[in-house]
Amino acid sequence: MKKMKESIAFMQKDLNQLLENNDSKNCQSPRIYALSVMLDKEIVRYYKNLITGKC
Repeated sequence: MKKMKESIAFMQKDLNQLLENNDSKNCQSPRIYALSVMLDKEIVRYYKNLITGKC
């Protein structure tokens, strides 16, 4: 679980940096979208593991 939390934090940091570095009209870039999707999947996996008790 600790590795998953670290992975989520790392992806959140990267996504935030990308969003800060791009102007508002470029937030739909493929790189930002891909990272956002990966982050969402990792968060869902983390919470599923919490619910099922796979810590």
